[in-house]
Amino acid sequence: MPDLSSLQRSTRRLDGLVAVVTGAAFGPKAALGAVFAAALSAEGASVVVADIVDAEPVAEALREKGGRAVAVTVDVTEEAAVEAMAATAETAFGRLDILVNNAVVGSNIPPVPLAELDVAAWDQVMAVGLRGSFLCAKAAAPRMARNGWGKIVNIGSTTMQEGLPNRLHYVSMKGGVLALTRALARELGPQGIRVNTLATGLIANPAAGAAFTAKPELITKIRAARAIPEDVTPDDLGGPLVFLCSHESDAITGQFIVADKGAHFT
Repeated sequence: MPDLSSLQRSTRRLDGLVAVVTGAAFGPKAALGAVFAAALSAEGASVVVADIVDAEPVAEALREKGGRAVAVTVDVTEEAAVEAMAATAETAFGRLDILVNNAVVGSNIPPVPLAELDVAAWDQVMAVGLRGSFLCAKAAAPRMARNGWGKIVNIGSTTMQEGLPNRLHYVSMKGGVLALTRALARELGPQGIRVNTLATGLIANPAAGAAFTAKPELITKIRAARAIPEDVTPDDLGGPLVFLCSHESDAITGQFIVADKGAHFT
């Protein structure tokens, strides 16, 4: 028998690829975007860490671990700013292969019934989550097309399947994100670009807000509804994200991939 312990992968799954992750400024224990950036970097991708606030601490942490990363401050609702973000990927690393549309507002807002939901709040959630995803895809797609290959992963939510009440703007936005995913998959497929939605339910991290401290009975109910009755943590999502960004998933596009330990079956 050969000594299999001496065998190592010669390359990481994303070696040579360049990724942009939006909504990635906060530390790995607070925000999915930082976890996504770290997961992509660990597999060899060069990463543009983007957010509307300073993302340099996350980029610096990736560099300290041997990764290649730059930070970009960007408002994803502004077309010129998004175009500059995509251009930064090419300037810093020579290309753009992967886009993770993670920027969002509304996931941790208090419940608001329809009668109390104002237009400004609706517009803000739609602008960041849906308009932002559209603008980022618009900026990234031609750069990916020049290479004949690319991956766009939009971050979704199972609240869209549930029709969760009192979060009409957030649920509607996430439904729009899935529709955008499927339309982009059809349009961009001939250019070698795959587009998918990665979705989860409630995540056990500070970004989930007060749910994990104020309503323990709700959390117990959520755990019990899962086929694997455990919390879903940010670290649970890094692996599925890397898979969707790698060549291993090249046969998958236009899909709604749920990683929530079996609360929802699609």
